[in-house]
Amino acid sequence: MTVRAFARCARASVEWSIAFLLPPVCPRCQTLSAAGWMLCGSCRAEALAATSRPRPPLGVEAVACGPELVPPVRVLVHGLKYGSIRSAADELVSLAATAIPPGFCHPGSVLVPVPLHPTRLRERGYNQSALSAKAWARRLGVPVAERWLERRRPTGTQTRLGSADRRRNLSQAFSLGKAFEPGVPVVLVDDVLTTGATLSSCAAVLLAAGAPSVRAVCLAWAGEA
Repeated sequence: MTVRAFARCARASVEWSIAFLLPPVCPRCQTLSAAGWMLCGSCRAEALAATSRPRPPLGVEAVACGPELVPPVRVLVHGLKYGSIRSAADELVSLAATAIPPGFCHPGSVLVPVPLHPTRLRERGYNQSALSAKAWARRLGVPVAERWLERRRPTGTQTRLGSADRRRNLSQAFSLGKAFEPGVPVVLVDDVLTTGATLSSCAAVLLAAGAPSVRAVCLAWAGEA
């Protein structure tokens, strides 16, 4: 086990110990969490009220997105992506579930998480979109196809890039995975929808390979797409 992996395991053990010894508190405001949730009742209500209004990115037939990145949602996203708080995926999916209209997934669809580059995956220890896809699968009854896409080159963080720079940065970043099956409708799964460049890049690869349609679900909306 590497030093980094050992440190990650030790930190997780401490967090679990604290969780068992102390009552759960909201990560945003530090008051007691609502029963069964990470957020307190007030922060959860604030998140649920921040409904999103995204446009489908190029190549994506339809997109369903969780709340805007209001403070309670931002705390959860940051914990999931950078704080090793894997349980935040289930909380974010619960908040985003109200945005999924009945029949959103075509019959026979599969959920395809946006992949991480292997280097980033080793650093983080997990793919937050894959965790989210598994949580979506439990709610929607749609299977996950985790190896249908690959990220063949690292793109770094895109947080500070505009739409045009994101498109350039993602050019040829994704390729088809060996497990891909043509003729199956795809629902992409990503964390935060910003400009839509990532979803468009993934959709282009899938559509060119024979996917009849590509839709997408995201945990949160940054208010740009």
